[in-house]
Formats: sequence, C-alpha cells, structure tokens
Amino acid sequence: MKKITILYLLFFGTSLAAQAKFELTPQGFAPVEIQRPEKVNEKLIEITRSWADSYNKKEYDIYDVTENSMTVDAVKENAFYYRNVGEIFYYKIVYSLKLNFGTNTIMTTFSVKEIFQKKTPVRGTIADYFTSDGKMKEDFEEIKPSLEQTANNILYSYSNFIAE
Repeated sequence: MKKITILYLLFFGTSLAAQAKFELTPQGFAPVEIQRPEKVNEKLIEITRSWADSYNKKEYDIYDVTENSMTVDAVKENAFYYRNVGEIFYYKIVYSLKLNFGTNTIMTTFSVKEIFQKKTPVRGTIADYFTSDGKMKEDFEEIKPSLEQTANNILYSYSNFIAE
C-alpha cells in the first residue's frame, strides 16, 4: 500500500510541476501554452465568454474576437502587494488575457494594462518595479510572487473551466 501511495504522490507531484506557469520579468509575462480541449473554436469562444462572466463578475470586456483568437480584459482586486514599514499596500490591476487557439494548444498571453492603488491610477508600469539589471527593486520583492500568483490563478481558473 505504501508503494502505491508513493507512486501516486510522485505522479501527482510531477503533473502539478508540469503545468504551465506565467513568470514575471521586467518585460512582462512571457506567453504560456496550455492544453487545448477537443472542442471546436466556436465552442471555445462561447466557453471563454462564460468563464469571463463567471470569473470576473464585475468588470470585463471581450474584444478582438476572430475565428481562432480573442482577448479578455478584466479588473482584479488585490492583484499584488508589498510591505513598507509594516504596512501592506494592495494594488488593483486591469489585465488582458489574449488567447490564440492552436491545433493542440492555446497560447495565452497575460499583461497588466493599468495599476491602481485603491481608486487612484498609479503612474508607471510593472517594469518600474525592476532595476536596470532585471532584479526587483529593494522593498518591492513581494510584488513578483504575489502578481505571479494572481496571473497563474487566472490561468488555472481558465484552463480548468474550458476542460470541463
């Protein structure tokens, strides 16, 4: 029984590690491919519309819809944070999720279009939190993991929704 449990955990752990993940760089997020379910493009577009409505509830926009691509823009509250002198600062973002439906995969591109602290737009971009050599600026180290988690939560939500 122990061998079966260990084998199961090894297999499950490997499958989790194999899932595609967005990674934040000074240039933004690199595109990520996810497995495409066996559905025609029209059905994927319809399912994506349903996902956008159920996942984003408040504000979202779907545009640039073609026979094999579309873009979803939405607002994500508390998308990332950082701490300064014991105080936590949360930021809201307007993000864009571009989807290109390939034969076996869907190329997903995540980008941050706008950043807000409370209701005030923040001047600058995600790149402004990085130094010229590509490292996070001092005192902003928490931004990268928190924003990556947000982007990957969106990706996993979408991926799971279309797989059903």
